Amino acid sequence: MSTMRNTRSPLWALMVGLAAAAFLLGAVGVVGSAGAAEDPPPSLTVQKVDARGDEVNAFGNLVGGDAQRLRAKVNGKDVAADVVAGSDLPLDAVVVLDNSASLGNATVQLAKQSLAPLLPGKGITRSLALVTTGGGASVAIGSTTSAEAFQTALDDVEPVGASLTWDGLVRAADIIGADGSAQQNIILFSASPPQVGTATAATAQGAMAQAGAQLNAVVIPRGADLEAIDNMVASLGGSVTMAADEEGLDEAVDSLAVQLQGRFVLRYPSTGSSSSTNLTVSAGKLSTTVAYVPGTTKSGAANLAPPEAVSPSLLERILGNPLGLILMVLIGFGAVALFIWTLLNMVLPSSDNLNRRLKVYEDPYGGADEEADDPADGSHTTVPIIQRAVEFTGDVAQKRGVLEKLEGDLERANLPLRGAEALFFLSVSVVLVSLLTFALTRSLMPVLIVAAAAVLIPRAVLSIAVRRRCRAFEQQLPDTLTLMAGTLRAGYSIGQGFEAVSTEISDPMGRELRRVVTETRLGRPLDEALESVAERMDSDDFSWAVMAIRIQREVGGNLAELLVTVAETMTQRERLRRDVATLTAEGKMSAIVLGFLPPALGLVMWVINPAYMQKLMTPGLGYILLGLGLVSMLIGFAWMKKIITIEV
Repeated sequence: MSTMRNTRSPLWALMVGLAAAAFLLGAVGVVGSAGAAEDPPPSLTVQKVDARGDEVNAFGNLVGGDAQRLRAKVNGKDVAADVVAGSDLPLDAVVVLDNSASLGNATVQLAKQSLAPLLPGKGITRSLALVTTGGGASVAIGSTTSAEAFQTALDDVEPVGASLTWDGLVRAADIIGADGSAQQNIILFSASPPQVGTATAATAQGAMAQAGAQLNAVVIPRGADLEAIDNMVASLGGSVTMAADEEGLDEAVDSLAVQLQGRFVLRYPSTGSSSSTNLTVSAGKLSTTVAYVPGTTKSGAANLAPPEAVSPSLLERILGNPLGLILMVLIGFGAVALFIWTLLNMVLPSSDNLNRRLKVYEDPYGGADEEADDPADGSHTTVPIIQRAVEFTGDVAQKRGVLEKLEGDLERANLPLRGAEALFFLSVSVVLVSLLTFALTRSLMPVLIVAAAAVLIPRAVLSIAVRRRCRAFEQQLPDTLTLMAGTLRAGYSIGQGFEAVSTEISDPMGRELRRVVTETRLGRPLDEALESVAERMDSDDFSWAVMAIRIQREVGGNLAELLVTVAETMTQRERLRRDVATLTAEGKMSAIVLGFLPPALGLVMWVINPAYMQKLMTPGLGYILLGLGLVSMLIGFAWMKKIITIEV
């Protein structure tokens, strides 16, 4: 026996535990659901502020709090406010009931039964009117204080036709306006899609706003137009109570009844100001703040929402000061001038600086004068603090591996700027231009666009200058080799030939050959000087010519004939390149058109319909879509360039 008990005891314990757990979960669920229906969470809202007279009336709802503890602050200062709540504030309402045939008799009967907590005298209302929307908006009974009369009219309601919800709301607004009594509450029961009648959602909202009504809706979301109802409540004030299905209508109405029982009015003297006023209403730990303008009436959370208090930034405080504004304008003009000066120095280089740098090397005896000892010679910066900043910029760029490539590009483009100088001036220009853009636009997106343009445009200009100079060098190479062959046939040595050709041919070939002559005078071997030119100008054709010269000097032969042959080969290759360029011109033009068509179309749409394109300039999804579009365009540009580029 003992053995059997020991064997079964774990099983029994497991079964008992599962049963207890199931019981507890069920109990928690029941209690939780009941608590959700019967005990809504504490809340404090202000639905409407009427400040048209000498006295301000603030209408609101307090759930789970003591109305006698309500306090008011206007612009942060306490005000003496009278509180009207409970039995002193009777509730008059108009019920708009959805009784469309699509709901069926069972659903309509459940909706009718759920109205019991609202009956006048017996429920929370003093008077009640009923408007049905099935088969057209009709008044089942006008405003009455008799629960029996209202119940009789309610019993006669049957499911019929389609629901004209918006027409029903208009009829309810008419009842409020015609009666002229205190009721300004419309209670909507909606469970089926509203059909088009004589009124629209906008018409219904306008009619209720004119009547000064608040909308409290009980909806079954599967059929009701929840978006339109939410917009009405946000504009007019009130609430939306959700019922999962027909069985949940009773709980939803009970919850709504609790909210309506918490209605209150705060009355206090008007401040007389014409500017926006913040009203803070509190009851114990509950608090809410709304904004209104004296002399007007505002309803709904959307209209009463106070503006976000944002403390001015340092830049805003500077711009708010006249002297600070003048300073920012001067900085902006300086930034633009510096940026333009940097671009002009890159595009239109002065030959004086470069000639002064090469003067030492062109003199066969060293030719160093007193200015050569100046560490700032040949530099665009003579101010010590700027020199230190340039040196720091150069050190940082050197560590990141940027300086060497930039120096090479500046040298290829024949621009009289050091790499560190170019980076320093570019960085300063980008920062100043970005600050100016932010000061003018007060937006981050234009700053990012301008900063990117300020970085990319100089780089693009430099790349274009490098490509043009290297291309011109390549085009001059066959003629240079032909002239070189002529000098050799005339009896010149190879060094004398290069010196003679350098004076006859134009730049960039002439400048590069003069540099070769200068380097050979300083003791550098001719082969190395020529190879440095080929590497600096990124010219494969010149490398072949240098290789031919080196081979001829090692094994001998007629160098003049060799140079002529090399020149003819280069001429034929150039002719082939032009033929390929002609054949691919249509594809290149198509790629250019396809590449620039999206931004051009976007610009046109921005001019024609700015609101349509404004969605792309909104934080969140708009910025994401705009970024994805730009990335896609860049990928498309790169892909089309790869397709149309043919190496010869």
